[in-house]
Amino acid sequence: MARSRWMEQVLRMAQAGHSPEDAGTAIAQVADPGNPQDAGRRRALRGAVAGVTTVCAGALAPPLLAAAGSSEARALVARFTRGRGVAVVGAGIAGLACATELARNQIQTRVFEAATRVGGRCWSLRDTFPGQVAERGAEFIGSSHHAMLGYARALDLRLETVDSNTGTGFHHYAGARYSEIEIAAEFREFAGVIREDIEAVGAPNADRFTPQAELFDFMTLDEYLVLYGASGLLRSVLRNAFLAEFGSELDEVSALAFLRFVYGDRRSKFGHGAPGDSLRVVGGNDLIATGLARLLPQPIAHGHRLVAINRQFTGGVRLTFDIGGQRVQSDHDAVVLALPFSVLREVQFGAGIDMPAWKRLAIDGAEMGDASRLLVGFQRPYWRDSGANGSGNADLPYIQNVWETNPSKASRLGAVLAQQVGGAAARALVPASLQSDAAGFLAALEEVLPGARDSATRSRGKIVAATENWRINRNSRGAMPRPQPGYFTRIAHREAAPLGNILFAGDHTSSFYEWQGFMEGAALSGLRAANEACDLMSAH
Repeated sequence: MARSRWMEQVLRMAQAGHSPEDAGTAIAQVADPGNPQDAGRRRALRGAVAGVTTVCAGALAPPLLAAAGSSEARALVARFTRGRGVAVVGAGIAGLACATELARNQIQTRVFEAATRVGGRCWSLRDTFPGQVAERGAEFIGSSHHAMLGYARALDLRLETVDSNTGTGFHHYAGARYSEIEIAAEFREFAGVIREDIEAVGAPNADRFTPQAELFDFMTLDEYLVLYGASGLLRSVLRNAFLAEFGSELDEVSALAFLRFVYGDRRSKFGHGAPGDSLRVVGGNDLIATGLARLLPQPIAHGHRLVAINRQFTGGVRLTFDIGGQRVQSDHDAVVLALPFSVLREVQFGAGIDMPAWKRLAIDGAEMGDASRLLVGFQRPYWRDSGANGSGNADLPYIQNVWETNPSKASRLGAVLAQQVGGAAARALVPASLQSDAAGFLAALEEVLPGARDSATRSRGKIVAATENWRINRNSRGAMPRPQPGYFTRIAHREAAPLGNILFAGDHTSSFYEWQGFMEGAALSGLRAANEACDLMSAH
């Protein structure tokens, strides 16, 4: 599956663009099961997921079930606080998954977080839209996201299906409305032109790539589409899809991101928008984060912003935090840095840390796409009256990608549409312009789903709306990993590589070919880092 509903549809239409006899061949020829590094990565992930087996069965490991304040919990904390143990910096999904697994293995762990809340870019909005919960960031959980589904089940959280096959959506470009069949026809013509390129690139990463892969990696997608004469409609469709999926314009991503993602990677081969594939937590996805945090043996240390990291002469790690203007140090046997690289590069690495050039390039060179979300309330889901599902995409000034959020809670009392924009439009979506942005959105929506202005919820003359810009959030500095030109052959698969007892987690450290940019990728990266930390502590 894809992160965005529109990219999910694009994947389905791109596959439909192949003739039936060629569709399976085109995908099989770009698969690379013989890559030993990928095989090792899959084995490591299988080992990490084993730690979630009890979660998937509906129960967390016994240490995490200790009630706060119980004698068992106090004894567990006392045992954990006798040594220096492992520090986890960052209480997003990755950091919490890591800390949960370390606690399950009875490894002394302390979690530090700069913000006053947990969850990172998984953050639900409550008490703004009557009876509705909307997502500011990460929204969709796939039916193949076993770690996230396991956590939801263990925490007894109800999931709802966000089914794109219920009702119709809109595809509006250059003032005209297009069907999926028409768009698939554009892909069919283009696929015949680029088939040789798809077959030649393989599954490149920074340690293993072909000359053809390197050539296409340093070519922007915009250059690639011009080179091969893509139609105006296809360019518009792909631009919107990449703005939704990576928060990036066509000239900000590698051509390989198109060849691999649309025609070759794991996410394009599984869950082509199948019914029931996109799920969300009814009460808000961040209930998974708060639930995991609540069950940890020690409370999370909030308000701790990491500013420096050094290696001690004993081999341990010293962390320096800024806490309200004061510098505080904390020493540990190992550390898991579960921070986006866009934030981590603001941290000073001391001279005692041997930082290879390839790792420095991964940290400094990894980019984040810009994606912001505008949430607008309506008196009711009026779009359903005409058989629409509230979702669609367009090249209108105020509309890129739209969907109904929290549909199971929508009623005659209210409904919410989420409008996500990427690139320059995302950077311009700021709280100060909320009302003008919401008014512009309603005017554009009126063109594709008539009735928007009259149905919008207003309070004291203002449109009930909210906005979130992840670029200006100093704890993320962006929305999702961007596969910029040069990414695949210079950075890919080096994000997760540890520096001794300095380990890395986060959705950005998951492989592009697996779950990079997803909550699932974050969770699996945390489990992988926890296993690495357990190995270090057992040898300590």
